[in-house]
Amino acid sequence: MRMDIMKKIQDDKDLLVYLRHEPKWYRLLGRNPYDYSTFERGSLNFHKKTIPHHVERVNGGLQMASLLLSMLQSQSPSPNSSEENISPEESPQNHQ
Repeated sequence: MRMDIMKKIQDDKDLLVYLRHEPKWYRLLGRNPYDYSTFERGSLNFHKKTIPHHVERVNGGLQMASLLLSMLQSQSPSPNSSEENISPEESPQNHQ
């Protein structure tokens, strides 16, 4: 493998992990160093760092937040319900 490509891989931890997980790339990059961009894309997919993966992660976070918010809203009493429970004798107007 060319030294410049090996240096790029050693400088990027994600590329090094991907290379060790997919050892076929040692042979492929040794034979054709111009496949480096394909190797980088494979690494991005492996580590789930592509734009679709980011969108999916954000969407999952938003769904979780929405679910938590709806759960909190269903558990908390409505503001009007506490006023309905006050009997006419306990009303502030009758204490004057």
